[in-house]
Amino acid sequence: MEAFMPMRRASGLRLLPTCLVLVAGLVAVPLTSGQAASITGLGIENFLENGQKSGLGTGLSAMADTVLSGIMSDPLYKDCKVQQVEVKREAERQRELQLGQTPGLVDPATRVTDRTIPLGHRITGSVIESAEGGSYRLSLENAKTGEVIATVQGGGKDIPELEASLRENLRNLLDQLCPRVHALKASTGPYFQIETEICGFDRPFQVRPKGEFRGVQMVFTPQSGTAGTFTQSGRAYGTLWTGGGTYTVTWNGDTGRFVARDSYVARNQAGQSNNPNDQMTGTVTRLPKTCTR
Repeated sequence: MEAFMPMRRASGLRLLPTCLVLVAGLVAVPLTSGQAASITGLGIENFLENGQKSGLGTGLSAMADTVLSGIMSDPLYKDCKVQQVEVKREAERQRELQLGQTPGLVDPATRVTDRTIPLGHRITGSVIESAEGGSYRLSLENAKTGEVIATVQGGGKDIPELEASLRENLRNLLDQLCPRVHALKASTGPYFQIETEICGFDRPFQVRPKGEFRGVQMVFTPQSGTAGTFTQSGRAYGTLWTGGGTYTVTWNGDTGRFVARDSYVARNQAGQSNNPNDQMTGTVTRLPKTCTR
């Protein structure tokens, strides 16, 4: 990262910001009124060291701004309705807004105006310096409520390691707001097949099987991002199908395995049949596109 110079002290690593143009250079992209209404801002606060501003915290947060800007320029996030905004000068900007509302003090043509994009989320952080380098802990927070959505931590002994760590963790935080679309394809055989795209396995979702079983609805309720329960009910082939069970998702990179185990009952005028140990298997895939929650 050319914008920062590492400085070694007896106590460890120091990041010294040498070019704040990177921070000031977060370019606001012109948006239509409809776009502005649907897009929310994501800003990175100055990171703190022992609860106070420091060279390490300021430098690392400025590096994070640059890294996040690069991540969001990835075509993968082209449909992400989140835009990076500057928040480090928020207190100063609020004072300028108040000053601009005072008649006669500021030229209306040059006064500061309010945000075009509302701030939806912020990233705050704390840093620790040691003889081995620097470490950090970041939190993604709802800007209105202060709710902590996710936390990550990392570090490094030098600039390249810190940058790589920030890139991985900032992408993980961004994925909380604009997760990858997940494709699910599974079956119990040639007749009962499901195929759908969902916005992550950590949120409830519904799906109907293909073909003659489309009258049966499956409702999945996650207990975590990789496991949960489901129910199924509806009519197919003139029969009422009811049941439910559990499912698991096992990832290996961007692909994985889906397994659902359930017990169901099929009822019609001729009577009913039970299957206490049915199993559906299939695949899950993280697609090269995002969805916004």
